[in-house]
Amino acid sequence: MIKEKWQQELTRLHLTEQQKINLMQTIDHSKRPKRQKNWTIVIAPIFVFTALFFLYLMTNDPFVSPLNQASDPVTESYETEHSAEVIRRGKHVAIISLLLILNGVLATIVFFTMKRWQKPKIRKLRETVYRWRYLLIILSPFIVYAIGSLIQMFEVAIQWLKLSIFMLIIILQIVLLFYFARNTTGEVCCPHCRHSYSKKEQIKMVCKLKMELRCPMCKEKLFYSRKYRQIIGGLSMLISPTIIFSSSFGLPTTLTILCLVFYVLTMFLVVMPLYLELTEEEEFLL
Repeated sequence: MIKEKWQQELTRLHLTEQQKINLMQTIDHSKRPKRQKNWTIVIAPIFVFTALFFLYLMTNDPFVSPLNQASDPVTESYETEHSAEVIRRGKHVAIISLLLILNGVLATIVFFTMKRWQKPKIRKLRETVYRWRYLLIILSPFIVYAIGSLIQMFEVAIQWLKLSIFMLIIILQIVLLFYFARNTTGEVCCPHCRHSYSKKEQIKMVCKLKMELRCPMCKEKLFYSRKYRQIIGGLSMLISPTIIFSSSFGLPTTLTILCLVFYVLTMFLVVMPLYLELTEEEEFLL
């Protein structure tokens, strides 16, 4: 129908036959713009379905059973301690499951919406995940349930469960920061010579933590933007409580230090370059 209307319009124009043929070929070969995929239909069902499945498991906890009536005080004491241990482990498993859900949903959003990840391999992987989205929606809650069941089956020590919770909280903070940086393009240029800085150069500028920088190409002065300094202030407020309250998990000092080293290095080498902005003049915070 549209093609016929175009042909009628062409008959009214004073064009040569060759011009009409060229115009018709252009119309025939023209393609409609591709409709952008709505990644919400992948993310929202995963979150809703998994959350409902998690609530079902919480309301139907098969791990905690009532105590048997025992006449022997030693046996009764053992059963009481064992039951308390099972309940405590069940609570830790519930927290781990919830953190896995949150991390998985946020990581899915970041994976599909991060603007700077435009390499062909990433795009191809996104297309593959999108094609298998229904299978992903169905399997995701059962994967979380399987992890919890394995923890209960092998009776993992509470210490390792606390370590898992601490690491998942750290990962959740990092994924959240990726989430808020998903609309950044990753291009950082010198405002003087327009030199585009590589990832290595961006990391060097982030790690210097100086108010005044120098462009490696034109040697002109550079300053962190006001927005970047505000973000760094927010990150410092996020890192400090994590370091302070890390001791409340009751982990060995060595494990705590290793987790915090991983956390701080990830912040400096991965997260902070996501927000880096430079200006040619110093901008005051107020």
